[in-house]
Amino acid sequence: MSLTPGPNTIMAMAAGQKRGFTRSLSLNMGMMCGMGLIGIFTALCASWLQNSPSFLLAMKIIGSAYLLHLAYHVWRSTPDDSSDNNFSFHTGLLLQLTNVKVYLYFITGLGAFKLAGALSSLSLKWLLMVAICSLGTFAWTASGQLINRFYHRHYKGLNVIVALLLVFSAVDLWR
Repeated sequence: MSLTPGPNTIMAMAAGQKRGFTRSLSLNMGMMCGMGLIGIFTALCASWLQNSPSFLLAMKIIGSAYLLHLAYHVWRSTPDDSSDNNFSFHTGLLLQLTNVKVYLYFITGLGAFKLAGALSSLSLKWLLMVAICSLGTFAWTASGQLINRFYHRHYKGLNVIVALLLVFSAVDLWR
C-alpha cells in the first residue's frame, strides 16, 4: 500500500519532476509528519474510527476537495513556474491529514498485523509503518527526478496525466 499510486505518491512524483529530490524534501517531511500524526490518532481512536461513518464521510469530502484543488494547480503548472507553494511542508501535511488511504493504512496495519517479539509494541509498529510509507514517497520523488529531462520536454501531457490521476484519486474515495 505504501508504494502504490495515491495522492501522496503522485504529489511526491510531481515534486521530484518539478523541483528535484533535495528541494522536495520539505513536501516529503510534511507527508511524514502527517503520517505520524494520523498513526497516533488512529492508534488512540481505532475503535471509534471503525464505527464512525460521519468521520469517514467528512474525510472523503475534505480529501476530495483538496485533491481537486491540487489537480488544478498541477494541471496549470509549467516547468519554469516560480511558485513552489504546491510542494511545501504544509501541502504535504495537509495532503496526508486529508488522505483517507493513509487512515485505512494505519487502521489496518496497527489493528490487523501482529508482529513477534520487540516489534509487537504498538509504538514500534507505528514507527515501522511511518518509515515504510515515507520510503514510498521518497521513492516516488526520486522517480520524478529521474524523469525530469523527459518531463521538461513533455510537461503538458505529464501534467494532464498527473492531474487526472489526482482527480481519479478523488473519485476513487467514493467507491
